[in-house]
Amino acid sequence: MAGNLSAAAAISGAGQIAALCRHLEFFAGHPPLSIAPLSNGAFNLNYRVETCRGLYAVRRYPVSSSGVCRQQELRCQHAAAVAGIAPAPLCLNNHLQVLISEFIEGGGAFTFTEQKIPLLACTLAKLHQLPTQTPLLQPVAYLYQLAQHAENSFIAADDMLFKRLIAIAEKYQLLATDWVLCHLDLHAGNILWKDDALWLLDFEYAQLADSCLDLAAISLNFQLSDEAEQLLLAAYRQHRAASTVTVKQLKANLSLAKVVFSGFCWLWYMSLQESLAACRGQALHWQQQLMQQLALQTP
Repeated sequence: MAGNLSAAAAISGAGQIAALCRHLEFFAGHPPLSIAPLSNGAFNLNYRVETCRGLYAVRRYPVSSSGVCRQQELRCQHAAAVAGIAPAPLCLNNHLQVLISEFIEGGGAFTFTEQKIPLLACTLAKLHQLPTQTPLLQPVAYLYQLAQHAENSFIAADDMLFKRLIAIAEKYQLLATDWVLCHLDLHAGNILWKDDALWLLDFEYAQLADSCLDLAAISLNFQLSDEAEQLLLAAYRQHRAASTVTVKQLKANLSLAKVVFSGFCWLWYMSLQESLAACRGQALHWQQQLMQQLALQTP
């Protein structure tokens, strides 16, 4: 769930990061030598900071990032780093709203190919088998929460679409849940590819949820074909040896999970579009995705 900040905002942000670094004890004795903007989300500012001791990724959060527990984010990223699938978090300063992490030099945005399915499935299975404890995500309750923030942008047609979405979410919630630690925001900007390895970034929304929500995010964000989706499910299941979940169950859950995940994204961008014009296009995109996924459901 990420949009892009303008170049002007990124440059302005570099000055903010430089000022912040001067106040962070972490950089005492090795002040920044250079600061360069990285891919930025709708709110967060991400920068590559170089000092005499090495390279760091510095992330600045907005003052009002309601609903996100930074300590939980830190725990999830730390667990993933220990498993070798995320950069190590090095310092969290809640007062200054900054997270400093290891910088993966030479990493690039992940592009999906069928040849990369085994690695993608393996990385996702590693994440899903981490023992980190977080609250459980209840899809219906979360959709209502998102809708409350987006209701000022709703029109009559949106109300009807939301009712259809809730009906599917309620059906999805009745299915057997494969509770795992999910990332819940897997897209090209949050997956780095380097030396035939994948690194997951930005654990803001990570929590215990049904595994198919992450599979749905991958399928939708990378526009997987039916064939590629089936290959991913089969490869993923092979890496979940200790789980009783079957490919058949994954396939059944995934169909509904794609509706629910599209709804998450639609409502999230809807809630932001009044303050961020760039989110309007994303809200429309995910509304169309939601309608397409709803059309695939059997009456």
